[in-house]
This record gives sequence, C-alpha cells and structure tokens, in this order.
Amino acid sequence: MPPTALPALFCLPNDIHDYLSSAGAQLRLDDENLANGQTILVAGNGAVGDTVLSVAPLQFPLLRGTQLVFSGGGMEALLTVGLTATAQAGDTSLAVNALTEAVYAQATATDNGVNVATGVRLVKACNYGTDRVRLYCFPRYDDLALATSWNVNRWASTLGGAWLAKRCCRPCPESITADMEEVTDELKMIKSGAMAVPGIGTRTAAWPFISNVSVEPAYYTHKVRVETTISEATPTVYGQYIDWSDALLMQN
Repeated sequence: MPPTALPALFCLPNDIHDYLSSAGAQLRLDDENLANGQTILVAGNGAVGDTVLSVAPLQFPLLRGTQLVFSGGGMEALLTVGLTATAQAGDTSLAVNALTEAVYAQATATDNGVNVATGVRLVKACNYGTDRVRLYCFPRYDDLALATSWNVNRWASTLGGAWLAKRCCRPCPESITADMEEVTDELKMIKSGAMAVPGIGTRTAAWPFISNVSVEPAYYTHKVRVETTISEATPTVYGQYIDWSDALLMQN
C-alpha cells in the first residue's frame, strides 16, 4: 500500500484546489456516503454583523460556500452560517457571511463530511503529482531542492489535478489535458538533460564525466577497461555497471 504522504510534497492541497476550483475539486456531493464529518467548535463569541468567527483549530479544510449549522453554548436557536472563503486545516478563524444572530463560545457545528473527503482526495492528488514529477526529475535533482521551485509546483499541481479530474471515470477537460501534455513534454526534456529546472542545482556537477580507457585483451568480453587512477574521480549518484562475468573468469 503506498504511503499516505511523501517526505516532501511539490504541491499542497490548496494549489490543486485553486487549479481546479471548488466545483472541480468536489466531484461528488458526499462521496457516496463514505465521508466522515468533523466538529467545528466556536472559541469566542461572535456578535451580530461579524464576518469572522473564531474557532478551535480545524482538523480538515472547509470549502468556500460550506453551510454550517451552529447550536449549543447557550444559543436559543439554530443558526446557519455560510463560509465566504476556503479555510485550511489548522486555521482558527472562519470568514463567514455577516452573522444574523449572535454565536456563543462552545457552540458547535458538524461538517457534513464532504470537506473531509475532499481534503483526503486533495492530499492523495498531491502525492500522485509529486511522485510523477519525481519519476522524471529524481535522477538529476534532490527532492528538497525541487520543492522550492515554482515550475515544479506547477508540474505537480497539473498532474495531481488531472488525476483528480479523472477520478470519477469522467473525461478530463480539454484545458487540463492540454496542460498535462505540456507538462509531460517539459518533464521529458528535464529527464533527457535538454532543459534544466530554473533556480536549483543538480545533484552532481553539470560537466561531463571523463574516463580514460585501455584495451585489455586478457578479458573475454568488454575488453575496454576504465583506468580509474587517471579518470574523473567525481562520484556519481547512480549505480555503476560491474562486469561480473569477466571478474569470475579472471578468478578461475
């Protein structure tokens, strides 16, 4: 089973959410009733007319347009509050429509689970996009360096967004398909060395590694041998080929 999160993500859930918009990221109303909700706890009193509501740190994102029904904490009646901006996990305040009634501390509302399911899908999309970029860039670039590049962020967001857009077995929109093809072409150039990631360095020096060789007739195959003492000594980041058949032949 693949990991739930890679050590360094090249894009974040809000990147893919911004790329697809709320409608594109949502996909399903309730994920076929498989989603689990979260409880939102009010941390401070909200007066009539307030447009910001103080809450305990969120466990999962809340999408713009979410309708929360608050009760408890001494409130006399239920109050429906709509979010005017997306809130991220860990946020302690919500941007809401102007309150028509006061909301008291310790009042609670239950998210319907849609946002939790969407947050999980967005994280998975980030992992997918990140790993696709690593597939092309890992041989030449370090993960931590890649995570600082805006181009890498764009590549991962596009690939993750394309995966999310196709999740319900629906055709991927033409605009996203075009972006994905453009990104794939650029990544192929990065892998081949025809293009470099701007602003970050490669794992090893960019100059060619030069080896001086000699021909050893005593070997049965691969007669051309590298003279290591007079060759470029810079270590490489990939495994070296070892001619085990010749090594065993010489030992016998």
